[in-house]
Amino acid sequence: MSIEPVAAPLLSALVRLAPEDVPLQTPLEWPVVAEDGALLFDAGTTVPNEAARDFLFRHFEPHRRRETEAEAVAPGEPSRSDNAQMTLDDIGLAIGARVGLRGTVGTGSSMYASRVIGVSSGRRSGERALFVTQPVMSGMPPLELVRGEQVEMVALSGRGVFRFVCTVDTTCREPFNYVVLSEPGGVKRLRARKFARMPTRLAARYSVDGATELTQVGRVSDISPYGMSLTVVEPTAQIGQRLRVSFHFNTDDIDVHVDTHAIVRHVGEPDATHHSAAYGLEFEMLEPSQRIALKSFMAEHS
Repeated sequence: MSIEPVAAPLLSALVRLAPEDVPLQTPLEWPVVAEDGALLFDAGTTVPNEAARDFLFRHFEPHRRRETEAEAVAPGEPSRSDNAQMTLDDIGLAIGARVGLRGTVGTGSSMYASRVIGVSSGRRSGERALFVTQPVMSGMPPLELVRGEQVEMVALSGRGVFRFVCTVDTTCREPFNYVVLSEPGGVKRLRARKFARMPTRLAARYSVDGATELTQVGRVSDISPYGMSLTVVEPTAQIGQRLRVSFHFNTDDIDVHVDTHAIVRHVGEPDATHHSAAYGLEFEMLEPSQRIALKSFMAEHS
């Protein structure tokens, strides 16, 4: 039984862009995406000037999708049902991912900390084993598990926060203490969480309130369901003014477009090194569905 790390996604479907590939003052003929495939600017967006394009390449690694990839995705292609049973593959656990573990023998409601160290190749039944470090908790002795014991797990991955159960297959002492668990069962994605602002990197267009078009480009540097930090080439708005901001993000394989107004609550000092400054913005109003989508986005990337 071999331990195999979870494979990283391939980027063969993307073509990296050079500055000269992005035209100025001309609507884009194709979407511009980041290196992970996240949407930066949709087709039809106009990059207004060279300063804006320089900002784009300084803060992102712009790509476009290969034509064959775009053609392969049929419009309206059905996504995976929310009611479908989730598996280990849906959790997206990577080597080193943090997990919380609660045993059933003498631990009460205490959640111990552990990390993923591997995933086995499939057994004859097709199931895979999960390898984790011995669970620990500050101020307490390491958690001793017994074979056949069922444990409750909470995992943080790039796709969200998940709860599931495993059975202890065996405990090992060499070359260090670790635990072999059965493949996760009863996997559920958790939704209810409280959020602080989360660092991120999303492309945005904006304008000072009153302008008819979104002519400026910026970067969403951190975000919460109630506000965000917007890094810009040169700030022109004052505290108390309103900005119209527009940006995209993806959650649960759905592209979400936010176009709303925000109040400037803070204007940062210019950063001479990066030729930029930042606004602290408070969303004036978000649709409930957009706020829920932002919470989901933050859970996936926490």
